[in-house]
Amino acid sequence: MATQHKIWIDGRGQEVPASYVKAYDKARDRAVRRIHAGALKLRAQMEAFMADAIKTMSDLADVKDSLGKRGNFSARSFDALMQVSICQRWHIRFDERVAKARELMLDYANRELERAGDGAYLLSQMIEAAFKVDRLGFLPRGEVAKLLSYKVDDASWNAGADILRQAQTTEKGKRYLSVEERGSLQDDFSPIRLDIADCWPREREVRP
Repeated sequence: MATQHKIWIDGRGQEVPASYVKAYDKARDRAVRRIHAGALKLRAQMEAFMADAIKTMSDLADVKDSLGKRGNFSARSFDALMQVSICQRWHIRFDERVAKARELMLDYANRELERAGDGAYLLSQMIEAAFKVDRLGFLPRGEVAKLLSYKVDDASWNAGADILRQAQTTEKGKRYLSVEERGSLQDDFSPIRLDIADCWPREREVRP
């Protein structure tokens, strides 16, 4: 880590006299430190904003009779042009019994495939999609719910569905703050993106 004194420290932890440090290296060090300090300041401001926003929404929720379903809560400005929401994500995790459930449900689909053809093939594809985990290790909630909603007169299928229901547990995921606005009541809400990548300076239009 370099210092602004007579002795600088390089990336190997060695001392380097300031007179040996090139002008570009000094300018580069100043630029990096300036941006680094700005990023830390912005991060602190965002953390303070989030803490205040969550407290404000929590206080507002206390005024209402009860919080929204499963921890979700939203509020609009009096003119209905601004909206703030707190959304609670939920994940369904399945234990090792899903392998047996998949086996039993595919058994039914494969038997039907031998008899019915294309319709059962589509069902087998849906089963495979429902048991495909994402990068976080979760099964697709919607696909699993769709399978469990089917009424099937088959012992193998129903056994697999029962195992699948028993294997699932619900876990609380991340909470998200959403701030949206619209120009008029005829417009859809658009989110105010609190994303630094979305704040890249726009090129100025060249006027003739």
